[in-house]
Order: sequence, then C-alpha cells, then structure tokens
Amino acid sequence: MFGWGTSDFLAAKCSRKIGYIVTYFWTQIVTVVVTLIIFLIKFKTLDIGNISRYLIFLAPAGFLFMIATLNFYRGLTEGQVSLVSPIGSSWSMIVVVLSIIFLHETLKTNQIIAIVLIILGMMLASVNLKELLKIKKLSFLTGTKEGIIAMTGWGIALFLLVPVSRTLGWLLPIVIFKLFGILFFLIINIIFSKKSFKISPQQPLLLLILMVGILDIVAFFSYSFGVRGAYASIVAPIAASFPLITVLLARIFFKERLSLNQIIGVVGVIAGLVLISI
Repeated sequence: MFGWGTSDFLAAKCSRKIGYIVTYFWTQIVTVVVTLIIFLIKFKTLDIGNISRYLIFLAPAGFLFMIATLNFYRGLTEGQVSLVSPIGSSWSMIVVVLSIIFLHETLKTNQIIAIVLIILGMMLASVNLKELLKIKKLSFLTGTKEGIIAMTGWGIALFLLVPVSRTLGWLLPIVIFKLFGILFFLIINIIFSKKSFKISPQQPLLLLILMVGILDIVAFFSYSFGVRGAYASIVAPIAASFPLITVLLARIFFKERLSLNQIIGVVGVIAGLVLISI
C-alpha cells in the first residue's frame, strides 16, 4: 500500500513533466534493473522446464499490466490523482472474485458489503452528478476511462501472479513478469509509434523516476510474498488501499479539490477496500 501509493503520486508528477509514456518506460527500466540484480544475487541455477509451464500465466499478466499502467499514468496526467487512483485501485475487487471462483477462497459477509461499497463508490467518483441531475447527459470525468482500464488490467494480471507465486516463490515470477511487460511495450512502440524516450538529465526528475521504480518493485515483491502464503482475497485489498496514501499526498501538494459526490465516492471506495480486508 505504501509503495504503490507513494509511487503513483510521484509518477503523476513525472507524467506531467515528460509525459506518461516516457515516465512508464524509464520507471519500468528501473524496476527491471533492480529485479535482475536481486535475481542474479539470489539464484544460481534455474529449472527452465518448471518455469516454462507458468509462462502461460506470466506472459499475458505482463501484457495486461503494461496496458493498465500506461492508461493509469495517462489518467494521472489528464485527470485528478485523487479520482483516478481510487478507481484504478479497485482491481482488488477483481482479484477477490477470481480467487473465490478459481482458488476456492471463502468470501465473508463484510467482504460482500465491501464489494458493493467499491462499486457504488467508483460510480459516484467518476460521474458528473450535477449534469446527471439536470437530465442533460451523463458525463464521465476526465481520467475515469483510464482508471477503469487500469482496474481491469491490474485485477486480471495480479490474479494470474497468485498461483505462480505460490509455486515459484515471491521473486522469480516478478522478474519474468516485469521482463514480459517491458518487452511487449517495446514491441508495440516499435510497430506503432517509434517514440523517442530521451529525457534531459535533470537531477530532480531522475531522482523521481528512480524513486517511482524502486517503490513500485518493493510493492510488487511485498504483494507476491503476501499472496504466496495467505489468501489473495485478503492481501490484494490491503495492497489496493494505496489511494489512502496517494489522495493524501495529492491534497497536500497538488491542492486538488473534489465535489461532494466525488468525496463520498472516494470515501466509499477506500472504505470498501479497508472493510474487505478485515
């Protein structure tokens, strides 16, 4: 929660300076380098045959997470951090449902209530209620679509990590997962946009990128370590409560203001994320 909450806030600052695509590229390079260094220190030999069986999970997970994160960064650039972050963080709802269906985890009454809170909160946070009440048109606020794409992509990707982490451990799946993500990103960039990722070597900006990458990978390792030995339906909602951190930082440093229905919606989402983990 702390890692993703802080890294998302810093990623928003980076995205508004150099664009969300360049921000994604360099922060992911940092995470890949860090994971590879830890991997080379920890692993001396590898069972390739055992690893290859799980590529069917890790390859699509890497692709989905890449798409989700790009859309999330775009949302952070164009919309309000305190709106986009809670919507994107609702990925835990998807992990919970998939864990119940495929991993046979038991859903408690408070978790059912929490899912309802998350859905209603997300709707309130993303809809222009004034226009709806005037019966003119239903207008979705900037960043809503990107937040929903992030929620869906992250939810499926992070669920796919659960069975792999329980078999291969907390580190190796993240290494492979991150490598697939950056590989798919580079392939798509080469085919469609051929965008340059050059940035000016400004010390504050480089420090931000480094911090985003390190905090992101710390959060990933923590999540993978958590779902390895506990219910994903418990670990995921706690990790997904990162808007508590992001919204607080956005309020302090970005001076963002929300309408009443947005405040109620954000509170509903966060309350649901907290309740589902009890």
